Amino acid sequence: MIHSMSGGILSEYDSYTFVKVEFDGEPAPQWYISDFDVEAGDRVKAPFGRAGEVKTGVVARVERDVNGQVTPVPVKRAKRLISKV
Repeated sequence: MIHSMSGGILSEYDSYTFVKVEFDGEPAPQWYISDFDVEAGDRVKAPFGRAGEVKTGVVARVERDVNGQVTPVPVKRAKRLISKV
């Protein structure tokens, strides 16, 4: 039975690789989804901000095989890494 407060939408059960990226001059790191293999210390290109500016940052943390129900940020709002540098 689906609980009425869920709005009839169940959380995703897929697995994701979440990556925490630090950018020079920015106070807080950002979480992204990676579709390619990446390790801590790698430099990556990622969309940043609402305008979609592309910045280069350093991977601070990688979490692999994260279930869609326990992600560090909501999957629907998470941006994806563009590439390794």
